[in-house]
This record gives sequence, structure tokens and C-alpha cells, in this order.
Amino acid sequence: MKKFVFVARDGAGATVKNVVEADNPHSVVETLTREGYFVLKVYERRSLKWSPWDIIDRFTKVGLKLLTIASRQMALLIDAGLTISETLDTVEEQTQQRKFSNIVHKIRMDVQAGHTLAESMKKHPSAFSNFFVAMIHAGEVGGVLDKILERVATFYENELELRHKVKSAMVYPTLVTIVACGISLFMLVYIVPQFAEFYKDFSGGQAQLPELTQKVLEISEEFRYHWYYYTIIPAIIIIILWKFRGTKWGHKVFDPIVLYIPVFGPLARKVAITRFSRTLGTLQESGVPLIEALEVTRDTSHNVVVANAIDYVRDRIREGESIHAPMRRTRQFPPMVTNLVAVGEDAGNLEQMLYKLSDYYDVEIDATIRGLASLIEPLLIVIIGCIVGIIVISLYLPIFNLVNIIK
Repeated sequence: MKKFVFVARDGAGATVKNVVEADNPHSVVETLTREGYFVLKVYERRSLKWSPWDIIDRFTKVGLKLLTIASRQMALLIDAGLTISETLDTVEEQTQQRKFSNIVHKIRMDVQAGHTLAESMKKHPSAFSNFFVAMIHAGEVGGVLDKILERVATFYENELELRHKVKSAMVYPTLVTIVACGISLFMLVYIVPQFAEFYKDFSGGQAQLPELTQKVLEISEEFRYHWYYYTIIPAIIIIILWKFRGTKWGHKVFDPIVLYIPVFGPLARKVAITRFSRTLGTLQESGVPLIEALEVTRDTSHNVVVANAIDYVRDRIREGESIHAPMRRTRQFPPMVTNLVAVGEDAGNLEQMLYKLSDYYDVEIDATIRGLASLIEPLLIVIIGCIVGIIVISLYLPIFNLVNIIK
């Protein structure tokens, strides 16, 4: 039994506020109505006790994989004839993540109190995005909630696959760079000083180190005695820039740069177009009005340049224009995108054209990632070979002087 706070008016019109125990808000309303009260508000009483789980929940993120699984479960249960309340109860029991389970529980309480599912989900933006809420609202209005949830699950599966592709493009070069830096630092900090000391003792201080060896030794000493300049300070700068990148001003500064970085810029633009096409197509197919669909799509673009372009298109549509003409004027969408959107708009199957665009750019992203891998791998090998080669040569050069001294 849970504790609920209610506010109601009695037969005399006086306002009454009290706490009762019940299984859900609906039971509270039924009981009070039978007793002659007019219920104004019912909400669950929250415990004031602090728990370590509250801190953990604050830093726990509800991921796309969890939302995909929950969407599939809800679609299956609703299609099987269960009510929304029963469906949410089942999802709550099966969810292993504590934070998401609590959120689903609160949503179930709101639904039982008379709120729609979309309204209840909108109260939890940390778990349900505007896209999710808009889709659920369209499903409730059209009476096809199970089909909408299937589309949401499919959308998130595609988004997860897209993120995996982008991350996989960065894993190999990142690992190789870390290993190369580790090997170079080990040689500079441990191997080079020992070899230099050995050479100095063996020659009795009679010979001077070659210039290349001396330069490498100076770099080694700089790392050994001022290591914090090259580790802690860069780490702090990277963390600050990373945090700034997530702010509103950070997006305004970095997002335009990302789109025009050689090699990586085209990949970022293709990813943005894929997200735009798939999100807008899914929303349009689900019956979400175009203006509202563009507003939701803007939030999922993850790039302020593309978001501003979508805002421009939305404003022009409000003024009576078609969608493809302002898209072309923004210069942020390739001609193929605007031309296919124009064809879809004229033919009345815009969502199908958007799906075709997202499928096409999925293939393009795969090809771009393969091209990046074939370009980055030899480049990294050459760079690493040069660094290690310079260090090794600097170690071998004094050996020739050592032979002359012995002679």
C-alpha cells in the first residue's frame, strides 16, 4: 500500500486535504467519490528519507537500448489486448534499471489518475525525448499505439546502429594513437636516459653525444622533470573543451567547424542528414503534423548548423512555402536530398522518400567509414614509424662514435 495526498471538497463546499493509503490514485478517487467528496487533486506522497540510490539515479542515463526494449515490450503487450496501465506495470517489473523502473512507475500512476500516456511521459525528459512523446501522442490520437511503438523501436535500433558505425570509425585510430604515445613516452623516459648514461660512462666523458641524440635526450629530460606540463594541463584543457562543447555556446562554436573538417566533415554531414531524414520520415508516417515534426527533428539533429537550417525551413512553411524550396536555400542539404524531397512532396509520399534518403546515406556512411579506415591506418603507421625511427636512430648514432673511441 502506498500513501497518497488528496485535496477535495466535501458536501458543504469546504476544502479538505489529507493522506490516505491505497494501491493507486484511481482507488483513492473512487473511494472519496463514494464518500461524497469532489476530488480536486491526488498525488503520491514522496518519502523524505535520503538514499544513496538517489545519487546513483541522478548520474544514471536511460539509454536507447533500454528504450528500444521497452518500446518492443509495450507494443507486444498492447497488441495482445492489455491496457496501458497493465502494460506499464509489466514493463516496470521486467526493467532491471532502477531509475527507469521508477520512471515507469510514476507514469503508470499518472495514467491511472487520468492523464494520457504522452502527457505522463513528457514529465520525464531525461528518459523520453520530444520525438518519443510526439510519436506516442500521434499513436494515442490515431488509435494505433502498438504500431507507433514498433516504429519507435525500429527508429532507435537504426539510431543505435548509426552510433555504433561512427564510434567504430574512431576506435582503431584512438587505440593506435594511445599505444604509440605510450611506447614513445616509455622510450623517452626510461630507455634514452639509461643509454645516454651508459654511453657517457663507457666513453669516460671523452666524446660528445651526436646532435640528434642530444636533442632527443633534451626532450626526454623535459618530459621527466616537467611531465605535468604535458599530461595534467592538456588533460584539463581537453576536459574543459569537452564540457564547453556540450553547452549552447559550445555548439555554436564547434558545430560549424565539425562540418568543414577535412575527411571527418563529410561524415558528420551525412550522419546529420540521415538523422534528419529518418526522424522526419518516421514522424510523418505516424501522422505528426509537418510543423511539429520539424520542431522535433530539430532537437534530434545534434548539430546547431543543421538545426538552424531546419528552423528556417519550418518558418518558411508557416508562411505558406513548400518544404523543398527553403531546404535548397539553406545550402545545408545536398541537391539530391532537396530534389527527392520535392518529388516526394509532389507525389504525396514524402515519408517514403525520406526513408529512401536515410537508407541511401546509411550506405554512404558505411563507405565513408571504410574510406577513413583505409586512409587513417597507413597514415598512423607512417607517423608512428617516424617517431620510433627517430628515437632508435638517436640511440644507434653514438655507437659509431663509441667504435672510434675504442680504436
